[in-house]
Amino acid sequence: MMKKVHLTITVPNGTFYEGDVDIVTLKTAEGYIGLSASRTPLFSNIEIGHVIIGWEHDPSSIKCVIGGGLVYADQQKVNIITDDIINAKDIDVKRAERERDTIQAQLSHKSNDSDISKLELKLKKALSRIDTYNQFNK
Repeated sequence: MMKKVHLTITVPNGTFYEGDVDIVTLKTAEGYIGLSASRTPLFSNIEIGHVIIGWEHDPSSIKCVIGGGLVYADQQKVNIITDDIINAKDIDVKRAERERDTIQAQLSHKSNDSDISKLELKLKKALSRIDTYNQFNK
């Protein structure tokens, strides 16, 4: 039997998830990585993308979209800190599509670089929500 790692996902208003898992998969600047027990320590930024708690094809796994954050992992635990994580089952895809359309319209009229950067980040998050919803809610 595979050794489990203790996962804690902390959000501003408390704990999003806490429990022992086989693996958690998330996106760093290097791409998607799987974090499991008995690993070398890691501290990294989390990129906008999916988080999968458990094995991807296991029906009991939890699929989420994350808008960034920090991760620390060692041999026994994985700690994720974020202010933007949503279970794929709870994504309001119609809202995400409306946000995408609104932001794309705003981008076509902006010339200020700081406004463009903020809008591009919001667009990336909306697109990630749509992608996560479509990938995991079949």
